[in-house]
Formats: sequence, structure tokens, C-alpha cells
Amino acid sequence: MDKEHVFFENYAGTWDRDRKENPEILSFLVKLIGLSVGDTVLDAGSGTGILLPYLHQAVTDTGRVEELDYSHRMLEQARQKFASVPGITYTEKDILKYKLPQNAYDAIVCLNFYPHIAQYKEVFIKKMTNALKQDGALIIMHDMARNRVNALHDQGKKTLSCVLPPVDIMATMLITAGLSVSIAMDTDSYYFIKAEKKQYIPYEQYPEPHFQEETSRQETDTSGHSHVHSHTQTKAVMNRLARISGHLEAIKRMVEEGRDCSDILIQISAVDSALVSVGKVILRDHIDHCIVDAVKDNDMEAVDNLKKAITTFIK
Repeated sequence: MDKEHVFFENYAGTWDRDRKENPEILSFLVKLIGLSVGDTVLDAGSGTGILLPYLHQAVTDTGRVEELDYSHRMLEQARQKFASVPGITYTEKDILKYKLPQNAYDAIVCLNFYPHIAQYKEVFIKKMTNALKQDGALIIMHDMARNRVNALHDQGKKTLSCVLPPVDIMATMLITAGLSVSIAMDTDSYYFIKAEKKQYIPYEQYPEPHFQEETSRQETDTSGHSHVHSHTQTKAVMNRLARISGHLEAIKRMVEEGRDCSDILIQISAVDSALVSVGKVILRDHIDHCIVDAVKDNDMEAVDNLKKAITTFIK
């Protein structure tokens, strides 16, 4: 048990007294989530269940709220307070180590939790994305201003890995993970970002290649090859390029605003990784379709061009 874990275990009994909630702000933030009756919600880093009554009110008795926290005493406080509330489950696990069910939640909500896992943000965001249903949403929110959040976690150490970033930086991280950011608000009273899981298939999860039935329609090939070029992942590629374009615009704003060079370099690295990922999609599509057709047509020029393209791509 690390120092932070011990801290929460010891503080559980007086947490609600010392950390007073703001019902007005919490009600407003939960409305922004856009929950529906019957939804299944994961309250990640739930603590003593401060957010639970607001979530339950939104999904009603027909929905389900899962309170997840690694502090036994924090969860015990929540159980005692809400013992009579139906549709609530309590999971005592470390969210970074716990194997969450995939495609299980309509929303995953993190209230005042992100700085605790910020140094593992890539792992965390990937896990949350996989656990969301299609069109589900990941919510990262705080019922206080970002500078106050960072003052509490920073303690004068200036540890960039454990702070809450501006919403544009957070948005680019979520977009890079394949989510679509629909709301991003950073005010003097609260911090809120909502990212939805839209139609997006990670490269590693593409289905096995299949061949389309031949039709009478012939595509125009201006390359001089005798075979037909068939690109089945055009929509996925265009969506990814659109996200990368938006990411680059965010980086330009960071440079213009004089943001910390370390933050800018991290975002540039994310764009570089995203471009490589797009290249893999195009390459796989080309191999699975164009090159198969080229071999059938004995088009060795196309095969040689592929070799040259691969050599250039992997430099």
C-alpha cells in the first residue's frame, strides 16, 4: 500500500466533513454529461460516493451505477450512506490494474480523480475507451478551478506528470486515443471535458481482410497499372487525418501562447505517432487489396513500388 493509498484510508472517516461538496456545481456538471434513464455508469475513483446520488437521479432505478475505488474505507463510507439505493455496485480495485469489462458502460465519470493517474494517462485512457459502449462517453471533471486542483496536487513541486492540463491539451490526448471531444470547459469554478467513443476502429483491431465481389464497375486507374485500386479504409484514414489536423492546430495555439516546451514536445510526439498509425492503415489496405490484385495481374511494377514505399516508410 503506497503513501497515497494510506492517506485515503486514514482520511475516509472525515472526508465528507472536510471536503464539502457544492450541490449546484455537481448538479450542473452531471447535466452536462447527458445521461439517460437506464444507463450504466462507472464512477471511477468514487471515494465516499459524493457523486453517486446525482448519477443515480439521472439514470433512475432502472440504471446501474458502479462505484470503483481502491480505498476500502472510502467505499465503506459510500455503502453506509447509500445502503438503501438500488442498482449500485461497489468495486474495490485499482483501476489501472483492474480488468474492466469491454463495451460495458454508457459513461465513465472521473470526478476530482485525473491527477491521481495522470502519469499513466495513456494506459488509463486506453482502458476507459475499451470499457465504453459505442457512443459512450468518458468524462473528466472537477468541481473547482484547474489552478486550485493543481495547487492541491503540486504542493510546490512542479511535477508536470501529476497535474490537470488545460482542456486543449487534454482534448488532444483524447482525440489521439480515437475519442471525439464534444464539450471542453475550463472556468474559474469547474473543469469539464466530455469525449465520446464514435465509429473508430484501432489499427490493431481491424478485422481480417476480405475480398469484395467483382462488379461491372471499374475504377479509373491513372497510375498505369493494369489492376484496380481498392481502398476499403478510406473513411477511417480520412477521420484520422482530420483528428491529426485538429491536433496540429492545437499545437500551433500552444506555441503562440508560449506554453511549456515539454508540453509542446509531448503533443508533437503524439502527432508523430498518429501519423505512423495512419501509414500502417494505408499500407495494410494496400497489401490486402491492391497488391493481391497486382500479383493476380502479374503487375511486378506495383510490387516493386510497394517495396520502395515500405523502405521509405520504415526509415
